[in-house]
Amino acid sequence: MKEFCAELANDQPSPGGGSASAAAGAMSASLLAMVCGITAKSKKHEADRPELQRVRLELLALSDELTSLAREDALAYDGVVEAARSRTQPNESEGTRRFGSALRHAAEVPLKTAAACAQVLELAPQVVALGKKSASSDILVAVLLAEAALKGAAANVRINTKDMADLEFVKSSNDRLGSLERSARKLSREALGRIA
Repeated sequence: MKEFCAELANDQPSPGGGSASAAAGAMSASLLAMVCGITAKSKKHEADRPELQRVRLELLALSDELTSLAREDALAYDGVVEAARSRTQPNESEGTRRFGSALRHAAEVPLKTAAACAQVLELAPQVVALGKKSASSDILVAVLLAEAALKGAAANVRINTKDMADLEFVKSSNDRLGSLERSARKLSREALGRIA
């Protein structure tokens, strides 16, 4: 964690907000997985153990995916910087094509992050329903982290598509984001409402 925070604090533009969003999503999934693990060990919740273990495995997979996306986001940004330099090379049309492709990839990565965070939020109400009540603060933090991570990823997609020439991709990305954000708000309210 210290190394990642030091990387974020360095004087380079990557890793940046997209990577931080993915990392927050990974922490959210990990916290919910922890709650499932703690609860599954309890004799009181023995009947729920198979479901808790199933949800835990899904959350661990999402945490791994989001951890990978944090790194991929930094690499995608580095690709945009490199492609931007190539636009000034003698073959300008090839450089422009490479830049457009790099921008698209830099938007696709946080779009994957947003989708993974939405999946974390889809599992949160189950964790609330099955999890130990003593872990409610952990669940609360996890839900808030997932929602913030999704919002951060969505902001990165919108910024990366703002000046993109591929209007069809921009529209489909924005449509997908709108759907993910609506779903996230609903799931977050549902999970937080059950905790309160």
